[in-house]
Amino acid sequence: LPKGSPALLKDGRSDCMKLLRKVPDFFGLLSALLIALIWIIMTAELVARNVFHSPILGVSEIAIYLYVTAAYFGFSYTQKEKGHICVELLYDRLGQQTRRVVDVIAYLLCDALFLCFAVCIWRAFGESWAIKEIQLSAMKMPVYVLKFTIALGITAMLLQLILDTVDAVKLALGQGGNNGLMEEEKL
Repeated sequence: LPKGSPALLKDGRSDCMKLLRKVPDFFGLLSALLIALIWIIMTAELVARNVFHSPILGVSEIAIYLYVTAAYFGFSYTQKEKGHICVELLYDRLGQQTRRVVDVIAYLLCDALFLCFAVCIWRAFGESWAIKEIQLSAMKMPVYVLKFTIALGITAMLLQLILDTVDAVKLALGQGGNNGLMEEEKL
């Protein structure tokens, strides 16, 4: 390797990790924008129905799709911010190193679970796309679009869980977290 290559490789990985750590922020922003859009279309529906006595066709279905998408898009951001529910009854009684090992095990289990979710939902999306699956209601709603957004949200969550796993392993090995957001560092 040419002189200085390892540093270039390390900088490239560092830049990649910085970019990957911004993915949940992007999905969190999209989630917030979708919630705002839901408010707008539901307000328009209320005005149209109550003032003009003419409801807007399909608003409820669109709002449901947007809400589901916003929820799945928000998962990774909530995980990054450590906002998911955590049962600490026994956890807080463990020693610091034991907690770190428990964190690694828990993250590995979550990684495996969300990897299964991701594989299943991407497969479901592919099947839905192939047949152009629709939901018949007030209007024809493409189900494959919803499955695609769910797959994106699940994949972003898996990515964040993998980043958290890497940080937890580093912390358990005494190398510290990579993003500065590990629990011991917050306290």
